[in-house]
Order: sequence, then structure tokens, then C-alpha cells
Amino acid sequence: MSAGDRDATPQGAEPGRAAGSGRGRRRKPAAEDSPSRGALPVRLGDILDPALDRLATSEQARAYAAWARASGDQVASGARPRHFARGVLTVECSSSVWANELTYLSGQLLRRMDELAPGHPVKRFRFVIERAARQEEEPPAAKEEALQRTPAPADLREAREQAEGVRDERLRAAIEAALRATSKEAGEAPGDGTPGG
Repeated sequence: MSAGDRDATPQGAEPGRAAGSGRGRRRKPAAEDSPSRGALPVRLGDILDPALDRLATSEQARAYAAWARASGDQVASGARPRHFARGVLTVECSSSVWANELTYLSGQLLRRMDELAPGHPVKRFRFVIERAARQEEEPPAAKEEALQRTPAPADLREAREQAEGVRDERLRAAIEAALRATSKEAGEAPGDGTPGG
């Protein structure tokens, strides 16, 4: 490229490129001025700085930072921010106990955030129970179904045989009464499960 070509390049544009074309993109270097792969090395900081600047100024980042400063290590062990929108910081708690306690303390947490991070965007909290903890619990419908299942006749017979070995008469009578009630629900004759029973 000659000196005259450089002078004809609009200010701010790279040599050999028309003004406004490929804005924001890096030019591909010529093969002779690049390392083995054909691209100039770029510092990681040059790539990450703009993205981190955008994150640092976002309301969500400010809300998360205010939460971290105000909540402290003990609360952070049982709760962490998950979402921020329209002034509401959603905090995921490790248990319903944490969620309940933090709901009760939300006014104090907001005041502490005001003290430690003035100008934070949080107006109120929403405390939810951690997804993993909720998935581990058996759904209420499954629990209800398990309670309503009636035992198979073979299971009832085995339970009666086991009850015969109980020495305490009152306990044995209570077990037999429960077995009779269960036998009626199962549609089985309330005896001991034998034809004469």
C-alpha cells in the first residue's frame, strides 16, 4: 500500500477497508504478519473488559452485589440470588425454613442493603425453595396414592402370621383389628386368610 493510499483512507477506518464496512470486526491479518494459525493473538482482557463493564453496570449485577454485601456468609450458605426483574430479587433458599426466616427478615435485609450499597435497585424480595430440594421430595399426589393402596391378599396373610407371634395380647389385638379393617378394604374375608378363618 502506498503513502497516497493511506492518506485516502477515511479517518478511523483501517487501511484497505471501506468506511463503515464490517464495523466492530477485527481485520484478518495477512499471512506473513501472523503466527502459525493466521490470527493475531488478542489479550483476554481486551475481549472480556467490555462484557464485564456491561455486567457491572447492569441492575441485576448491582442487585446481586448488594445482596452479597448485606446477607453475609451465614445467610449465603443457605440462600443465593437467582433472578432480578422489576425491582424484585428472587432468592433461592436451600430449605423452606430458610425461605420462611428470610421472608420474616426481608425488611432488615433491605435496610442493610441501603446502608452498605446505597442506590441498589432492589425494592423487595421473593424467596423460593431450591429446585433440587423440591425435586427430591415425593410429590403429594404420589404420597396420597401410596396411602390409599390396599395390600395384596398374600401380604395380609403374611402379616397375620407375623401377628400370631406377638406375645402382648393388647398389641396383638390391635394388629388383628387393623388387619381386619384392611382385609375389608381389600375385599378379602376378615379371617386369618385360610378357608375356615
